[in-house]
Amino acid sequence: MKHKPFVGLLIVILLGCIARSLDAADASIALIDTPEKAKATQAAWAAKLGQPVQWTNSIGMKFQLIPPGEFEMGSKDGDADEKPHKVRLTQPFYAGTYEVTREQWEKVTNMKQSNYFPGPQHPINYVDAYKAHNFCATLSKMDGATNVVYRLPTEAEWEYAAKAGAATRYYTGDTEKDLDRAGWFEKNSNGAAHPVGQKEPNAFGLYDMLGNVWEWCADFYDKDYYATAPSENPPPRKREYPCEDGVVRGGSCFQDAKFCAAWHRDYYETSRADKHFGLRIVRPIQ
Repeated sequence: MKHKPFVGLLIVILLGCIARSLDAADASIALIDTPEKAKATQAAWAAKLGQPVQWTNSIGMKFQLIPPGEFEMGSKDGDADEKPHKVRLTQPFYAGTYEVTREQWEKVTNMKQSNYFPGPQHPINYVDAYKAHNFCATLSKMDGATNVVYRLPTEAEWEYAAKAGAATRYYTGDTEKDLDRAGWFEKNSNGAAHPVGQKEPNAFGLYDMLGNVWEWCADFYDKDYYATAPSENPPPRKREYPCEDGVVRGGSCFQDAKFCAAWHRDYYETSRADKHFGLRIVRPIQ
């Protein structure tokens, strides 16, 4: 009986320690609102996880570690379906350093996809959403590493990775001159996609997030999804009706600059394949 107050006190202390520990872990998921914060947080989480900032898989594809964080998705300058709201991502993941190239596509699928922009380091094109998902599934099976699963990014993951802390239209600034530093679009591409990695990367080390080819996301399009989706780890919006459109992000070498804004949402039939439709893949970190 004499020990009960001590046991009770010990339980209170332990619960307090657990609560403080949880608070500390929660605080490590920071607001990422500048490129400098993005880069510093990426390095801090790489150290915390014991993982490299840049990771290379079994077939030579490079990936950048994207840390957990909060950010403002959308923009006050965006369209009606792009209005700003806070999003919190609590799980780190790896995102492809580059768009999937023709060489990588053919190595995984053992198939030639199209004759447009045929260089091995050009982004693969003429890819519809179904082929994009199938590529991820095939690569997951052939990688050989235990529990490595590849998939398309959600809209929230894609935009968080693309902005990398930048509040501007493009991660290099707000003007077309700034976009010229970041990606290939209508005014600088000469009507063609270009080999990956020739423009400036963002603070996370990702290339060609803006321009070159559209990148499929895991989501089906919903103009109201920003208003209805959870603010924490919003899942990909799933198909509810036949023939719904899939989301693409980033613009392309054929698009006007406004379509290459990091917050811009666009959508096409999931079965549509065009010479400027490609993909970038992600890999969750277990």
